[in-house]
Amino acid sequence: MTTRRTRSIDRLVTIVVGLALVAAALLAWDWRLDLTGWFQQTLRTDGADTVLDSSWWPWAWAVVGVALGVVGLLWLLAHLPRPTRGTSRIDGSDATGRLEVDVASLARTLADRWAELAPVTGVRGRTAPDAHDLVELIGHVDVEAEADALLEGTERLETEVEQAFPDGSVRVRFLLQGPGRQPRTRRTTDIAVDA
Repeated sequence: MTTRRTRSIDRLVTIVVGLALVAAALLAWDWRLDLTGWFQQTLRTDGADTVLDSSWWPWAWAVVGVALGVVGLLWLLAHLPRPTRGTSRIDGSDATGRLEVDVASLARTLADRWAELAPVTGVRGRTAPDAHDLVELIGHVDVEAEADALLEGTERLETEVEQAFPDGSVRVRFLLQGPGRQPRTRRTTDIAVDA
């Protein structure tokens, strides 16, 4: 699981690399067609030969290679899945003991409860990857659901969670999706025709 910070860095790096590639493509296009006149028609490599023959050149490439390797390794480590804490500490904890709630099993229980209270099907609960105290409930709205019943059931579950955890140690996020696939049923209809 990636964190928000990792996703932001990934987006930024993607934008920078993309812009660099576009700039390189535009420069290559300009060099080929000579649209701006920035480049000479003949390419001289005299300076490149002296740089390549110098004693510092292999060391510079080695440093660049090591730096790229370290950056790649750090990028891979940032994308390793992190073990998420399955518990959240409750305010009732003190010097005599620590009270915790198992958020993973609570997510399953809240999913079942939401399916009882509201016209929602296929409900599943999970802990949020970015916040160990947040339970995400994901479900499909029933095809024949009324908005009032949906709001009433959801608000009731939210009230129950607030009463159970008044310190705010557990929060709930409701994610409602469109109707799920309805099971196919075979129906036969008898039609009687009077002659």
